[in-house]
Amino acid sequence: MSEEEDKYSSDEILFGIKNHDRAILQYVYDTYFDKVRIYVDKRKGSENDAWDIFQDAMGVFYDYSQKQDFVLKVSFQAFFFTIIRFVWYDHAKNRRSAQSVVQFDMDTLPLEDDEMLREMLRNQIISKLARKHLAKLKKSCVLLIKYSSMGIATDLIAKKLNYHSTQAVYNQKRKCLRKLIKEIMDDPAYKNLSDYERP
Repeated sequence: MSEEEDKYSSDEILFGIKNHDRAILQYVYDTYFDKVRIYVDKRKGSENDAWDIFQDAMGVFYDYSQKQDFVLKVSFQAFFFTIIRFVWYDHAKNRRSAQSVVQFDMDTLPLEDDEMLREMLRNQIISKLARKHLAKLKKSCVLLIKYSSMGIATDLIAKKLNYHSTQAVYNQKRKCLRKLIKEIMDDPAYKNLSDYERP
């Protein structure tokens, strides 16, 4: 791990994101955006896709940070890239290339220091749970995620779904993704995973 990557601890990053610390937010962008871009690029996504994935994942993590009882039990990087996987899954599921990404293989993710997470995301249960709970979201969420995953521009999504701004689209998509992740983690099938298999 480089000196730059060691600049802040995971708890310091959590606290910084929770409190909108600009130095921490810039650090997270500088440290992780290129990894997200490379990850998305290898799955035939664009740089715009990578930016959307990064922003959505940051929004989901921010929502987690606001919970009083939330504690990072793994590194920030491990937890953040778990979210990245779920966000990318939703983005890519309706693309023709989706079959190459829904298996949650972690071979190209920069998580060499977290074999636990790598193994957990190889588990097909996670993929099945994502599909199961995506289908249970309210229609507006399903449409929002569907249009995003089809690569439709955010401003066009706003017009299609009658949102007043692109920021409103981002905000609602973040809520939908937060709901999806919560439903997955509350599912008995997820809770029955061993501690080794969980993120």
